[in-house]
Amino acid sequence: MAGVRECALAAADALELARDELCRLDSPAGDGDHGVTMALAAHAVRNALDAAPDGIRVPVWSVMQAGTFVTVPVAAAVALLVRRRELAARIALAGTAAWLLGKAVKPLGGRSRPPALLPGVNVRDRFGEDLGWVSGHSAVATTLALVAAPDLPDGSRPALVAVVGAVGFGRMYVGAHLPLDVVGGAGLGLMLGAVAAER
Repeated sequence: MAGVRECALAAADALELARDELCRLDSPAGDGDHGVTMALAAHAVRNALDAAPDGIRVPVWSVMQAGTFVTVPVAAAVALLVRRRELAARIALAGTAAWLLGKAVKPLGGRSRPPALLPGVNVRDRFGEDLGWVSGHSAVATTLALVAAPDLPDGSRPALVAVVGAVGFGRMYVGAHLPLDVVGGAGLGLMLGAVAAER
């Protein structure tokens, strides 16, 4: 994980250094605090990566499965079991679209996975030889969370956010993705989830 850590820390440094410029750019169209927000996020990423021990591999891997394609038919089947046919259809369609589009978008970005880009990446899992940007796991997890959220109790939303965040963190932790791969996957998931949530 050393290479991913170094890359994430370098990105965090760049965001923290760019804080004032990002605030300036945000001022005409926003409230001028984007740089502060990004610097806080960069600091949080730095702390999370610094504190991640090797011993959390199994729980991280387990939660990370929420972003696999297998989760799509499982989630759809659960919706069918509780007689939510429309939800099951939206989960199946949007989740499959997230997985397929995640694969289709990768050649557009053309970025390899961390071990091919950075020296000393601590690889904690096996993953394919395809490209890194975008994270398909993040796309699928984000899409499923957004599609399911309106049909779940309000109290479940923090858990959905935690699962999506854990999937993204997990993909970086195992050495499969860089931070922007995860952000790109989550962005794809946000778009698909928003479209699928429309009734």
